[in-house]
Amino acid sequence: DVHASDYNVYIVFVSRAGYVDSVDYDVRLLASVVGSTEEAKKAMIYHYSGLGFAARLTCDQADQLAGKEGIATFKDKTYYVDNDGRLPRFFEENV
Repeated sequence: DVHASDYNVYIVFVSRAGYVDSVDYDVRLLASVVGSTEEAKKAMIYHYSGLGFAARLTCDQADQLAGKEGIATFKDKTYYVDNDGRLPRFFEENV
């Protein structure tokens, strides 16, 4: 059984050929690991224009998404912008 405590917020970056920047595309992608469009809509938290989305996922679901070509998943953390307004080096190198 999966419990509410088994879910975390993941940021899902999509960088693949043919990516259509739309909530519908992201819902279909998410549905491929959560089981249905209905469940995907419940799991999705936010759509990042041109980048992907945030969703409540289990570790296994996040791993399944990350296993797809052009998809990267990161467990949500708080990142602080440097005093000079730049993103942390991780984002500069990976976004």
